[in-house]
Amino acid sequence: MKRIILVRHGETNWNRENRIQGGVDIPLNERGKEQARDIALRLTHTVIRYIYSSRLSRALETAIEIAKLHKLEVLTDSRLDELRQGKWEGMKVSEVRRLYRDLYLKWEEDPTSVTPPGGESVREAFQRARDFWTENILPREGTGVIVAHKVINALIKLVLKNDSRLNLLWGKLPENAQIEKFSL
Repeated sequence: MKRIILVRHGETNWNRENRIQGGVDIPLNERGKEQARDIALRLTHTVIRYIYSSRLSRALETAIEIAKLHKLEVLTDSRLDELRQGKWEGMKVSEVRRLYRDLYLKWEEDPTSVTPPGGESVREAFQRARDFWTENILPREGTGVIVAHKVINALIKLVLKNDSRLNLLWGKLPENAQIEKFSL
């Protein structure tokens, strides 16, 4: 039996400020570090065979906390890095709503209809999440942990359910430090 534990990284200062992080490498804040330790403790009695993480430090720091307790090495993969949001990265959501009003409204209505200026489309990110899954998760047995980001984790949930309805993305977004378990 194959089980996947999907974890979203702990909190960063940009999460607290409601800033778009995307591909910017923002570390965990103190609360995020506490959340990472708490996640690790919550998974102490789970037999984990492997851990994959985004290369971005907020996810990697969270994965390392889990790996320490299980004496595992964290495997990183750039395909787990967050959706790149170009010019929106570093901006507060309220600023993006004001400066890119029409574009952001379309983004909220259907994330497949718009690509953030200078960023990556949801379809491109979905393809890399699917490629990661096919190459790294499908061939493995046992329980594995994937530590990534809000949009990428939502896309992975669609991949693991073999669901390509990307317009459902916003309904699948996890909170910081959220743990979701799936049996396949």
